[in-house]
Amino acid sequence: MILCSEGYRRFFNTLLVESISSEDLLNLVPGAIEHVTDELHIGKFELRIVFFNEGSEAIKDDAFKVLYEDPEGHELYTHTRSVKTPNKDRANYAIFPVKGYSWNDEEKAALDLVIRNIHSFLQKALLSDQLNMRQMTDYLTALPNTVYFTRFCSDLNTRGILKGYTVVFSNLRNFNYINQQMGSRVGDTVLKEYSRKLKNFYGSDELIARFGGDNFVALLKNENVERYLDYTSLINISVASGNQTRTLGISARSGICPVSSSTGNITDTVGRANSTLEYLKRNSDSDHMYFNEDILQKIQKDRQIISYFRTALARKEFLVYYQPKVCMDNKRISGCEALVRWNHEGSVISPADFVPVLENEGLICDLDFYVLERVCENIRDWIDNDIIPAKVSVNFSKLHLRNENLVDDIMQVITKYKINPSYLEIELTESASSDAFRALERFVDDMRARGICTSIDDFGTGYSSLSLLKDLHVNVIKIDKSFIDNITVKGSKDRIILASILTMVTGLGMDVIAEGCETAEQARTLRELNCNMIQGYLFDKPLPLKEYTKKLAEEYVYPIDI
Repeated sequence: MILCSEGYRRFFNTLLVESISSEDLLNLVPGAIEHVTDELHIGKFELRIVFFNEGSEAIKDDAFKVLYEDPEGHELYTHTRSVKTPNKDRANYAIFPVKGYSWNDEEKAALDLVIRNIHSFLQKALLSDQLNMRQMTDYLTALPNTVYFTRFCSDLNTRGILKGYTVVFSNLRNFNYINQQMGSRVGDTVLKEYSRKLKNFYGSDELIARFGGDNFVALLKNENVERYLDYTSLINISVASGNQTRTLGISARSGICPVSSSTGNITDTVGRANSTLEYLKRNSDSDHMYFNEDILQKIQKDRQIISYFRTALARKEFLVYYQPKVCMDNKRISGCEALVRWNHEGSVISPADFVPVLENEGLICDLDFYVLERVCENIRDWIDNDIIPAKVSVNFSKLHLRNENLVDDIMQVITKYKINPSYLEIELTESASSDAFRALERFVDDMRARGICTSIDDFGTGYSSLSLLKDLHVNVIKIDKSFIDNITVKGSKDRIILASILTMVTGLGMDVIAEGCETAEQARTLRELNCNMIQGYLFDKPLPLKEYTKKLAEEYVYPIDI
């Protein structure tokens, strides 16, 4: 009997390997079969796996894979068996006898035993494949994950071809808006359908993986990068929304780094592509950007800002400057805006260089409260020296709206310096997010209840300006500089729009201030349009504390004929 034979023992031991993939197992089968060919006269051994979907329909048929073949040839008739796999797919086995041989019933039973043994080991290997695949596959989209991506790159590197590739790190535009407006279920559908369409793009020896959230990383042959960027510039996806089907145009923004332009380390290349994307999002509205050394220097500079920020805050290296707001009726200071400068190692760093970095890292909130503290401290000093303060507006990032204790935190600083809340104005930018808008609405109402004015900065640059006027009970609207630049041209759209805004805002009982006024002609036009509060370089640039205090104390009148 075959069970007692030395050949069968060797056959069995050849396949008895722990933690082996199905591919590696099938590579062992020819050697295993050779141990029993003398007894079973096997001329050819084939395997074909048929894959089924959840509806039990065959969706893919592997070609027959020849696992063993006798060089002397084989008969055409076969002994076959079809067995289920762990995935409910089917493994179809076909065995042919050697030339001129015909099996008896006992030998056919022995062949069945060989098939069962091989299939038993194959099932175990397939289960191992499934586990490994789950560990290397994103659960939502079924795209490869970071683990698989790293292994894939390592394999290309071992083969010596990785430097012919480019990493494209992409992030979907406005995906948060889809989640907020249509719900996370629709958001998940978008991600799954988007991923399915990405799979249709890349070929052999290429890969696109999901790196969490709405981030996707492609490893592409250099010659395919531009085609991929074009492909992902707009992908249409249909989703169910209520009783309707909507088509969403999904576009991506990408940071790109060829492997050859980095250290050759894939982790470094992905990091550079990601950093390029972050730089792109902060500094440009373009769809993509290639990594270069200038970006690397800027990124390093940003990291220095982040790493030194806490120390600079503790050392009070941040200085508060005050830019006057001037009343057109008497040309005197009627208020000011507190602006921050960074005096680091003897040189003053512009806020344009550090504020976006701190905003992106979520550190801006600490800086805003630092400025509020300095402002309250200065107001206290002015009062103690018999100088009547003008209302000071302090900029607060919209990130503060995530803080449920924001109002209490502001009041704590005001109480510490024992100043009247009416000397302060909290200035925020308008937001497109509905959740942020509701938080902004609550904040404005809470500030009003405590006697603190609020203002909206850069009015007209957001997506919901008219809703803002209707729903927010702010005290002051600040007209963005972009509306001021061309108002001196009679009949210009900017002038017509600004006149309408001023009429609406004043009719709603809000004050208006125009910022960015640089010429007397602009100031005269603003006054003609009934805007009597102006801020800009026409009157003063942001002033150091000492200079501003001097003008405030002497009730300075600006010698400008308007």
